[in-house]
Amino acid sequence: MAKSGLDVQDSTATKDEQNAGSNEQHADRSADDSSRRSSLDAPAPSSEEKDATKQSKPPMLKLVTLFVSVFFSVFLMALNGSILATAIPQITTHFKSLEDIGWYGSTYLIATACMQPLVGKIYTLIPIKQTYITFMTTYTVGSAICGSATSSKMLIGGRAVQGVGGAGILNGAFTVIASTAPEGQKPIFTGIGIALSTVGQVIGPLIGGALTQNISWRWCFYISLPPAGVVLLVLTTVTIPEQTEKQPLRSNWKKLITELDLIGFALFAPASVMLLLAVIWGGNKFAWDSATVIGLFCGSFVTYLIFAAWQWHRGEKAMIPPHVIGRRLVLAGCATNLFQMASNMVLAYYLPLWFQVVKGATPTLSGVYLLPTAISQSIGAVVAGKIVQVLRYCTPWAIFGSIVSTIGSGLITTFTPTTGTGNWIGYQILVGTGRASVFQMPITAIQGFLPKKEQAMATSQVFFCQYLGGTIFLAIAQTLFTGSLRSALHRDAPGVNAEHIIEVGASAVRSAVSPADLPGVLKAYNHAIVDDFYLSVGGTCAAFVACFGLGFKKLPQRETVEKDTAADLKRTESNIA
Repeated sequence: MAKSGLDVQDSTATKDEQNAGSNEQHADRSADDSSRRSSLDAPAPSSEEKDATKQSKPPMLKLVTLFVSVFFSVFLMALNGSILATAIPQITTHFKSLEDIGWYGSTYLIATACMQPLVGKIYTLIPIKQTYITFMTTYTVGSAICGSATSSKMLIGGRAVQGVGGAGILNGAFTVIASTAPEGQKPIFTGIGIALSTVGQVIGPLIGGALTQNISWRWCFYISLPPAGVVLLVLTTVTIPEQTEKQPLRSNWKKLITELDLIGFALFAPASVMLLLAVIWGGNKFAWDSATVIGLFCGSFVTYLIFAAWQWHRGEKAMIPPHVIGRRLVLAGCATNLFQMASNMVLAYYLPLWFQVVKGATPTLSGVYLLPTAISQSIGAVVAGKIVQVLRYCTPWAIFGSIVSTIGSGLITTFTPTTGTGNWIGYQILVGTGRASVFQMPITAIQGFLPKKEQAMATSQVFFCQYLGGTIFLAIAQTLFTGSLRSALHRDAPGVNAEHIIEVGASAVRSAVSPADLPGVLKAYNHAIVDDFYLSVGGTCAAFVACFGLGFKKLPQRETVEKDTAADLKRTESNIA
């Protein structure tokens, strides 16, 4: 049986609470009986899950302390993903490494994405506390390596270490929520985690610019060390309950290594690296029809086929069990967040560019101008989590959020050089509010409907698809932007050298042309950026379609699900997609 929670309370009191609510649970069971038999319902839990469920609720003080630490680590991880945006020019100047500029961001992204499936398997087999501390320590070590880097290659290596640690932090945070949060409050805690992740992503460039300008670019990495140390200290002093019974690590490490499916990871990782490199390099470092890009795509496709065959052969013991990824809920959640994150990344990269080039804002000020997105998305995530906690439905809010974010993204495509402040603030609020209602719904549905032993693996697939979607859409956006800018310059500013404008970069465009030619150049830039904004609209529309696959059913109370009979289990499993 799994160990108890953060502290053991009186079991008699726990039973009294359960008995007091038995009538209400009976009514919920009757009302939800038909929905539990639908295609998205989870099978009844195993005996290990029942043992884990019997754990007492943790004391409120320790629960709050644990969640604050976990949420802060998520914030640091998200902050690290975007903080270098304004520091990279100084880094390339320091190391004289302009040719490595793409690796500073892509190395972190690739490492984080490729680790996701293995991370999900690790959290399924190995105790949560030890796993989370290990990944947090790895992230901290990577930050120290980057901050003290003496060469560009050392910095790139440190970014890879950070990416490995960051992969476990994000997945682990929601695993802790699923394991520790009171059953009815998981949606609100998930919303808080999503909100802090959003804030970290948005204010990263703002903090990075301030640190680089006033201290040193190295503090973009050092800033994570003190709070990371505090988080590690807190994690070592509390106990994190397990979702299912897990074998002792010391006496079963050989068996655990076998169950981790490292062969599967050895196939999945290079396949994903080749795919992401092809997408990142295509249209930028190499032409899309170059031998390098085509070779990467082909190599990725073949390796993925071998990986899929191996996973099918491994079955239940696979790194990505076919019965988990094959669930309609998981597939719909992956598709929803893939397209929604793709839309988010396009706006996150090209909205600051619009502020800097078209509106003439400084890099730091452009970060301030993104605060409407950060604030609305943070508040919206918490509110959406509270609504789901009360009403216990996920899909309607995912649909609502997709509609609102589509409207907001569509309005952003109306941007011109004369667009007023009220417009770009209001449109960002629409996008942020809508997106906040979408991102957390797949995670909340997974926590509510899937067996506990499958939740970490399913969550890891959703996160992998998020990174994949953002990478693919950014690559498409870059190619679209370059081609559109070139043609727009020929049309709107025929008197300037289009290739020269593209080469000098966005930050120097205002000083690279005469005052007479500047309005035409800004019009061309606005046209090219707006073309990318249409790509963002396409992402939200696709997410709208995908979220219908989450199903229209009420989140079951875990106590009710755990009392399903064996006969009900068989009927439910026969209908699972």
